[in-house]
Amino acid sequence: MFVELIDRLRCPAEHAETWLVVAADRVEDRDLRAATLGCPECGAEYAMRGGEVWFGARVAATPMPVGEDEAMRLAALLKLEERGLYLLDGGWASFTDALHALLDVAVLLADPPSELREAAEGTLRGVGDRWPLASAAFHGIALDRATPSRTADAVRLLRPGGRLVAPAMATMPAGVRELARDDRHWVAEKAGDVVPLSRARR
Repeated sequence: MFVELIDRLRCPAEHAETWLVVAADRVEDRDLRAATLGCPECGAEYAMRGGEVWFGARVAATPMPVGEDEAMRLAALLKLEERGLYLLDGGWASFTDALHALLDVAVLLADPPSELREAAEGTLRGVGDRWPLASAAFHGIALDRATPSRTADAVRLLRPGGRLVAPAMATMPAGVRELARDDRHWVAEKAGDVVPLSRARR
């Protein structure tokens, strides 16, 4: 995992959002390969092995077929932006190289098919319903496993205006507005912060 992404990691336990403290064992250039990550709030520890951070048991994922049209479709759904940070869940990891070829973006993977783990800037394993990631950190997220709890918490990870792509049968969470839908997926956008207006005093 690229060292600059470490500060985006959080403890997934049910307490205040907390950075993880890293005890590094092996670093190669800007890539952290082995470490122990600890939560100062609850004392939980998470292992990094081979650049992958383990938050739970391995989750199986099936690669998705990647063609030029499908890659352009995903880029449009996510509203791909130069230097943006994107989270690809499960089979969506298949599109990592294609997104990198389109723009200079950073991609974090959650429970990808094993053969795709080296394609991105970072990989998370064993992610449950609560994402071990910082709030408002991502420009876009593509969900493969879209339980109601997982989808709702994904909204927390998005910046205002960030895009969320999920399977068509997934429940639309609060805090986003639907932009488009077909028989495979829907895409929604996180609402921006509401700024109260007040009348100027004379």
